[in-house]
Amino acid sequence: MSEFATDMLRRTTSLFLAGPRPAPEEQLDLYDQMFARLMPQVATDVLAEMSMALAGVERAPYATVRLLAVHPDLRVAGPMLAKAAVLTERDLAEFVRTSSPAHLVALASRRGIGDNLTAPLIARGFPAVRMALAQNLTARLSEDSYRSLFKTAERDEDLAEKLALRADLPAKLSRAFVAAASEGARARFIKAAPPATRATLQAAPTRSAGAAMRAMWDYEPVKAEVAALNRTGKLGDSAVNRFCVTGDFPAVIAALSLLCVIPIETVESLLEESRLADLLLACKAARLTWATTSMILRGRPSCDALPVDDLDEARKRFEKLVLSEAQWKVRGLQAG
Repeated sequence: MSEFATDMLRRTTSLFLAGPRPAPEEQLDLYDQMFARLMPQVATDVLAEMSMALAGVERAPYATVRLLAVHPDLRVAGPMLAKAAVLTERDLAEFVRTSSPAHLVALASRRGIGDNLTAPLIARGFPAVRMALAQNLTARLSEDSYRSLFKTAERDEDLAEKLALRADLPAKLSRAFVAAASEGARARFIKAAPPATRATLQAAPTRSAGAAMRAMWDYEPVKAEVAALNRTGKLGDSAVNRFCVTGDFPAVIAALSLLCVIPIETVESLLEESRLADLLLACKAARLTWATTSMILRGRPSCDALPVDDLDEARKRFEKLVLSEAQWKVRGLQAG
C-alpha cells in the first residue's frame, strides 16, 4: 500500500473535517472524487480510521460513505452502518437484504430506525441481530415485530431480559409472553421489568403455551386475505394446505372460521390437544382432505407431535364423519 496515498488520505480527511459545516454541495463532490482516487491505495486499517472520523458528520460525501458502508471488513463498514446520516432509506433497505450478520448487527444499533427496517432485520433470522434490536431502545418495532421477538425469547433468557427493559412493549404481548415462556425466560423477564409492571406480570394467569401464543397473533391481515379468496371461490382445501405449508396458522384459523361459519375464538380453542375430535369435525365441515387435515394436526403450535398410531386413529375417525352431519354439529361448538 502507498505511504503517499495514506498520508494524502489522512490530510484530506482532516481538511474536510476542518471545513465549513454544512459543506457546500460542490465541495462534497470534490471530496468524493479525491477520496475515490485515494481509498483503493490504502490499507484497511486506514479506511477504518477514516470511517470512524466521518461517521458522525451530518453531511459527509455521499459516494465515499456508501463505499465505506459496503466494505467487507466490519471495522470499515460498521461505523457508517451504525451512524452515517447521509445514507438513504433505500440504501439501508438494500444493506438489510445483502449484508452479513455482523454488518446487520451494526445496522440494528442505528439510532431511531423504524419498522420499515426493523421488521426485515428480524426476518433475516439472525440471533445476534435480534438481540441488537432488542437492546436498541431507540428502534421502533411494530406489534408483529414484537410477536416475533417474543416467540424467540420464550427459550432465550438473555433476549427476554433485554426485551423487558424496553419502554414501548405492548402490555398484551408482555402478558401473553409471561404465560408462554419457559420458567427461566419468564423469571428473567419479570425481574428486569420496571417495578410498576412487575406485580401485574407476576399475577398474569397461567395458560397453555398454545393459548398464550395465539393471544399474540394478529388476524386482521389474514382475515382480509381469506375473505378475498372466499369471494373469488378460491378458499378451499388447496388454500388451507398452502397456509399449512408456510406455517401460517392465523390464516388456517381464519379460513376454518369462515368455512365453518364459527367465530375465530372457537377455532382457536380447537387447536388444544384435548379437542382433537372437535378439530376433526371442523376440518370435515370445511371440506378439507385428510392430507390437509393431518398437516393441521401435526402442525398445531405448542402441541406435542401425534404418535403414528394416534394419527392413524384420527384418520379413521375423520373418514367416518359424514359431511352434512359435521356441518350441522360444528355450528354448536363453543370456545374452550
